Amino acid sequence: MSAPSNFADVMRKNRWTLLAILMLPVVGMVIAIPLILWRTPGVARVAIPIIIVLIVQYTLMVIWISKKMSQIKAS
Repeated sequence: MSAPSNFADVMRKNRWTLLAILMLPVVGMVIAIPLILWRTPGVARVAIPIIIVLIVQYTLMVIWISKKMSQIKAS
């Protein structure tokens, strides 16, 4: 039996997996842009800027989480 891992060890081992999972909604939003343009181009004028704002906002949050994970790893 191995010793129980602490939170910092788990973060160190699974950091990229967690960040990849967190970025899945961004991938979905990027895929949604061409689908909106293809299916309903009239709605694109409203939907695309909203999606871009959400992508930027979510990406900044994931970057912040990544920095917090680095701080946990360093301490």
